[in-house]
Amino acid sequence: MERRIRSNPMAPLLGTATLVLGLGTSAMAQMPPTLPIEPPPGAGEGPKDEQQRDDGRDAIPEPLPGAESPLAETEVNDVPSLRLPSPSGGPLGTPLGPGQAIYPIDLAGALRLAGARDLDIAIARTRVAQAVADLSAARAVWLPSLFLGPNWIRHDGTAQVVEGPVRHISKSSLFLGATGAFGQGVTGPIPGGGPAPLSSTTAVIRISDAIFAPLAARQVVEANRAGVAAATNDALLGLSEAYLDLQLAAGRLQIAREAAAHAEALAELTASYARTGAGLEADYRRALTELERRRKEIEQYVGQLEVASAEVVRRTRLDPRIVVAPIEPPETVLRLVADECPIDSLIVAGLQNRPELAQNQALVEATLVRLKQARLRPFIPSLALRYSGGGFGGGPNDFFGDFEGRSDADVNLFWTLENLGFGDRARIRRSDAERQEATLRLVQTQDRVAAQVVQADKSRLAAIRQMDRAARELPEALRSLELNFTNIRRGAGLPGATRPIEVLQPIQALAQARTDYLESVLAYNRAQFRLYHAIGRPPLVAPTGGEPPAPPPTPFSPLMGPH
Repeated sequence: MERRIRSNPMAPLLGTATLVLGLGTSAMAQMPPTLPIEPPPGAGEGPKDEQQRDDGRDAIPEPLPGAESPLAETEVNDVPSLRLPSPSGGPLGTPLGPGQAIYPIDLAGALRLAGARDLDIAIARTRVAQAVADLSAARAVWLPSLFLGPNWIRHDGTAQVVEGPVRHISKSSLFLGATGAFGQGVTGPIPGGGPAPLSSTTAVIRISDAIFAPLAARQVVEANRAGVAAATNDALLGLSEAYLDLQLAAGRLQIAREAAAHAEALAELTASYARTGAGLEADYRRALTELERRRKEIEQYVGQLEVASAEVVRRTRLDPRIVVAPIEPPETVLRLVADECPIDSLIVAGLQNRPELAQNQALVEATLVRLKQARLRPFIPSLALRYSGGGFGGGPNDFFGDFEGRSDADVNLFWTLENLGFGDRARIRRSDAERQEATLRLVQTQDRVAAQVVQADKSRLAAIRQMDRAARELPEALRSLELNFTNIRRGAGLPGATRPIEVLQPIQALAQARTDYLESVLAYNRAQFRLYHAIGRPPLVAPTGGEPPAPPPTPFSPLMGPH
């Protein structure tokens, strides 16, 4: 059976604490690994009362329903020397922080939060805004700049008049008006008076720059837009892996709880046998050692779960003080990419969809535009244009008068051979080197994408084999433990009866079998997310109604549900 993972809105999730650390993992103890995994009870229910949320003892999952030993009803006399020790340091497996509230979260909701709040995505979007601003500036090169304001000149001393002689002159003049020109600045006042001239470097528009600069800037905008998609792809993969780490910790915690419950039942059983003389005190001490070891594992996995929770909280940018727990059972199998898809199709999908390749391709196009610009630069003229108009007047010494209208226009069209052509040649060589670098980076990215697709696919195939072996191992371990408990019920000294301490190995084998299956499932899910990231997150096509014919293998599958 396959089912889709559905998420609850985050608003009600953040206001409740109905789920607890490792919620949903209780199904692991009741179902064989080859059977469908049903949603955990209460996974979609609303909030409970505030008393349950604030009770730290309810924050860690209770022992599995199947964790109680079949011999739990065995009577044990109260002998002080063979009494089971109680966990020290407070209740076993409670949250690390006193009164810590636990908030439920699901994978789909976490992915939505990561896509909306991730800072790397926000930074990539600001780069798009910067590139768009540069494109607007490049397109505005054709427009003149306006310079408004007065220009006052006072001269005392010698000066050369128009006719040629040098005379002692004392004069002043004032120009009131505006100047429009290609350029961004003006020089100081001129001896003859009038509007301030524009400098030769800023009053010139290079037509080659005006033509090609917007084309290159447009490619940079496209590259940065692809960078947003790449940042989103990376952010979702990072969140997915952090969420799988959270599920791994929750699953290990639940397995440790079950093993601790079995070890406690074994300790009680060996104590009873030791009191009656049917067993050895050494067996009881060995069972106690196993019990304390399992209790230690519970505390260890509580810490691992809260550490993994902190990483999920960081990536979703929630309150760093809270602890989140996954809704989905850890053993849920996710299928984003069809297992039957050939590796060639996956590689092609990655080369077609990865945003990093689109980003690098746009940068290559930008370098090609700049190279063409550098090659045509000596053959495309430059334009210098200035026009000013306003009132101008003055006179000898401090006299101001004779104000009249005045206008000046300058137009100059010229070709430039920079540094006798050597400067242009160096510019071309640099542009060509930038093109080669961008092309090599594109090829490098193609190789990396293909390698990531192959690595993720190999990891997925390996995980499939591991799941198959672990699925065969787990029922055998369950049956072994059940048979050992059955033999113990026959009583000590009877033919074929099992010595109680011999149950220790089946307990350990069951815990290891559950761990193997959990890790293989999460390894498969991790490989699925990495493969989906490697092929560029193509859209998942929703299945249509009815029973459609089997399509040919495609790079992705619309199914995402438990095995």
